[in-house]
Formats: sequence, structure tokens, C-alpha cells
Amino acid sequence: MSLVLDRPATADVPLPPPGPRRLTGLQFLLPLFSVTVLLAVPAAVFVAPVVARGSVSVGVAAVLFAVSVVYCALRLGSLMWEAEPRWAVLGLWMFSYAWLAVAGLTQTLAGENPLGFTLGDLATEQAALLLAGLICFDVASRVRPRRAGALLPAALDARLRGRVLDPTRVLLLGVVALVTAPVLVALLGGPGVLLSDRQAVFDQLSSSGLYSSASNATGGMVAVIGNVLPFVALICLVKLLADDPEQRRRAEVWALGAALVALNALMNNPLSNPRYWAFAIVLAFFFCWRFSTRPAVLTTFVTLFTLSSLIIFPYLDHFRVSEAQMKQYGIRTPSYSQPVDYVLGKTDYASISDVGVALRVVDHHGHTLGRQLLGAATFWVPRSLWPDKPDNTAFLIADEIGFPNRNLDSPLWAEGYVDFGWLGACGLLALGGLAARRLDDAFVAHRGARTRVVPLVAVAAPVIAGYEFILIRGSLLQAMARIVVLLVLLLLVSRVPRTAARHAAVRSHLTGSPQ
Repeated sequence: MSLVLDRPATADVPLPPPGPRRLTGLQFLLPLFSVTVLLAVPAAVFVAPVVARGSVSVGVAAVLFAVSVVYCALRLGSLMWEAEPRWAVLGLWMFSYAWLAVAGLTQTLAGENPLGFTLGDLATEQAALLLAGLICFDVASRVRPRRAGALLPAALDARLRGRVLDPTRVLLLGVVALVTAPVLVALLGGPGVLLSDRQAVFDQLSSSGLYSSASNATGGMVAVIGNVLPFVALICLVKLLADDPEQRRRAEVWALGAALVALNALMNNPLSNPRYWAFAIVLAFFFCWRFSTRPAVLTTFVTLFTLSSLIIFPYLDHFRVSEAQMKQYGIRTPSYSQPVDYVLGKTDYASISDVGVALRVVDHHGHTLGRQLLGAATFWVPRSLWPDKPDNTAFLIADEIGFPNRNLDSPLWAEGYVDFGWLGACGLLALGGLAARRLDDAFVAHRGARTRVVPLVAVAAPVIAGYEFILIRGSLLQAMARIVVLLVLLLLVSRVPRTAARHAAVRSHLTGSPQ
């Protein structure tokens, strides 16, 4: 009987994960060098130019932001020393370092921000709320559950963790993506529009009636499916090709992969899509790459990506938004001669300012007591059925200060605070920390497994971690559609292995324990 049980286990169950890594020599010194760089660059590139301009505003808020910068840098360093691919936890610290802590410190010292308003007495509370949220996330992400999947019922968690990619379903999804592509491309305006800019896509959806003054739901769903369907098909197919020798021997699989690459270049290019979505795709593929888990690669990536978010990211707008469009939407256009000008003048770095405005929204209108989170959870309900459905939290922020461009950010801190104050913000960040830890634990457990099956988590964890930047940045209402479609498609292309199910059933029968 033992032979019957053991053979399928070796075929379908991943090998035990490798033990904790021990960094030696240069690998040990790289994180130390990275932390030094992460502390030195903001001081030289952002703080020093502000100080050189004179009239620096130094107060409690600036001190708290400086503490947040150091906190984020040290946590990034400690995660690099762990040398584990904990992409979900790393994601929040990378985002918080660049778009919240460094941006907040720079704007507070300079006394100006991209939204062009003054927080006044709320500046200290804004900085304190950021730091408190970081602490809550940090504590929650360190909690080790007594059992795997403590956030879900045991049976459901076991089934989700046991799912593997089904090659037939993956190939079928790829075919569906190619077959539906002509319709989706036509609805979005054709290749010419998709390779121009976001405004052209918006104009096309508006002229075709898919966007209207009453609702953008139909056009938004067309765009989401056009983005997500080819992406999920491609990343699952690439993972199969990387891990399954049988798939690599099939010419039709390579042909399908080449077609999906071309389709993704058309549908998911950064010209006509949000840069964060393009980054989510690139990050997901990088996180799936086997060699990304090497300590030197991981450390180099974290350092370069985090610094690029401050120094290179803003310049990408030159290829996407014209000067006329910037003026139309009220985007400030000072002389951008150095990176600090972008942090002070462009809404790309207004996330921390949005948190501050959220404090003012509550001061003037009170807490929404869960309405905003309910609106995000019910994103799929059309406004024709729910006329007073909550708007994006970002809309509340823009309307509060009369900002003409309502397409602002609404980070998790703002989402939680508008609903339930400090408790809501800290609670939302703590839940994020718990979820990130569970996701990373599942991914690390399958790291290095050499089997003929590909665990679903080996693809799902990188995809979710890549999309995490969009969830953190907000607003949640705008972010929900893509993540839900992503998860549904990943479930559709996966299955519970029959051999593993039989193996568990036989064990249950022999031990007398319930399944």
C-alpha cells in the first residue's frame, strides 16, 4: 500500500522547499550597500536641492517623514538580507519608500505639493498616519500563522494551495485571447489608437457610447478584458514552457506564445495604458523568473527599481501626455530640470498629498462609515441599478480642493481613513500585511520545486504582487475590476490534480480522518 501512496506523491507534489539561505561575502554586503544608497540618494537628489532654495519648513511632520524614509530603507534592507522572494511584502515597502515617504519629506520641507494646496495643522497628522500604517503592516506581515492559510477555512485553503496549471486550459485560454482579439481591438479603436495614447482610447470609447456621462462601466470592462485576457494567457504559457519539458517540444505552443507576445504588445503597451498596469505586467514576469530569487539579483532589483521610481518614472510621461493635455487637466507644468521638480509638481507623486486631503475630507464631511469600501467591493453593480453608488475616493479628494483632474490617487491610508479614521487606515494596512505574508509564504514554499506540474501559486503570487502597486496606490474602486478578472482567469486555467486528490482520499480512509 505504501508504494501506491508514494509514487503519485512524487509525481504531483512539489519537493520540499530549500532551507533558509545563508548570505556570505559579497551577497552579505550588497544589502548594506543598498540601504546606504537608499538613504543617500534622497538626501542628495531631493533634500539638498530643497535646502539650497532656502525657506525650508522643518517641523514635526518633516521629522516623521524622515523617520518613515529610514524605516522603509531599513525594512527593505532586512528583507534583502533574508534573501527570500517575498515580493508582496517588498512591494509595499518599495512603494511607500518612493511615493509616500521620500515624496512626503521633500514636499513638506519645500512647503509645496503637486496639488497646490496647504495642509496646515493636518500636516503632522498626515505624516503620523503614514508611519502608523507602516508599523501596522510591518507587525502583521511578521505574524506567522499556527496553520497555513489562517485567513481561509482549512478545506478551501488546501484546495487553493493544491491547484496546478492545466496545460490544456492554458492553451485554450490563449486561443480564446487570439480569437476575441479582433473584436476587442475594434471596440478600442484599432491598432492606430492603441499605439497612440490614452486620450485617443478614451475618445474612441466615448464616441462609440461605451463611455457616457452616466457610466463608464461598459467601456471600462471592455478595456479590462482586453488587457487581462492576453496577459494571463501569456504568463501562464510562459511558465509552462519554463517548467514543463513536454510543452517545450511542441511547435504549436511556441507559435501560440509568439502570437500572444504580439497581442500583448498591442493591448498592454505603456502608451495607451496606465504606466502602473504596464509595470504590473513587467513585474509579474520578473517575479516568475527563476533567477530573480537569487540574492544578488533580488538586491539589485529592489535598489534599482526603487530609485528608478523617483528618478526615471516621471520622465515617461513625455511619451504619453502632451503639454496641451497637461494644461487641460490642471497638471502643473513648472520647469522640470531635475527630479525634485517632478516630486514637487507632478501628480505622479501626489499620493501622500491625497492622504492629507482625505484628512480634510473627514474634517469637513465626517467619516463615510464603510460606504467607500462597500463601493469598491460592489464595483460590478452598475449605477443604473444603484444611482447613489459611492464614487471613487479619489473623486472626493479632488472635489474637496476643487482640483480639475479627478483622476488622482487614493492610497490605502486614505481609503481606510475616510471610512473609519485611524482605526480604518491601520486596520486596512494590517490586513494587507497578513495577506502579503500568506501569499509570500505560499510562493516561497514552492520555490525551487522541480515537478512536471506548475503550482497555481507559482503564477498567482507574482501576478498579485505585481498588481499590488495599483491596489496600494488606489483608488480601490478603480483597481478592483482588473484584480477580480485576473483571479477568475487564473482559477479557470488551473485544477486540483486528480492523483493528488486520490492520494489524499486514500490517506483519509486509512487514518479515519475526515477529508
